[in-house]
Amino acid sequence: MARAATMSVAMVLVMLAAVFTAHADPGFISSTCKKTKNPSQCVAVLRADPRSAKASTEHDLASIALQIATDTAEHNGEVIKEAAKNSQGTPEGDALLGVCVGAYAKAASDLGIDARPWFDSGDYTGAWKLISGAKDAGDVCENAFKGIGIRSPVTDIDRQMTERCDVACDLVRLLIPK
Repeated sequence: MARAATMSVAMVLVMLAAVFTAHADPGFISSTCKKTKNPSQCVAVLRADPRSAKASTEHDLASIALQIATDTAEHNGEVIKEAAKNSQGTPEGDALLGVCVGAYAKAASDLGIDARPWFDSGDYTGAWKLISGAKDAGDVCENAFKGIGIRSPVTDIDRQMTERCDVACDLVRLLIPK
């Protein structure tokens, strides 16, 4: 009986530790995002990613936001490549292949290959500049369609790219010494 009670107490302690570890400070994301240009967008992007629940510093949140932006660029690039394959030989397909795929490939490279090491080494200004440039991928793609007078079939993911890079920019900017 005593052994069962001890096991029950131990199990409750383990469960409480897991809860407090996963959600150390539920208001941390909100209070950090209040320092950004678009707090509601910042909160939405970070809360959608479970890694954010374990963040305990602004650096942690900025790092997670950079990874979210990188993942978005890579994913969106793949989605656009697939859409381009299905539209080859059309003005829409040419815009997707000729402009959008390249813009997203460059953004993914700028974020994952260039900005990440700069961020990790503490060069937040350099990382911020690369993230700022990468967020233009969506605009470049949208403008390709405007140029040929066709509504973009990838407007939603272009907007998503811009929003996620905006959040990463804002959070990295918090780390740049004034």
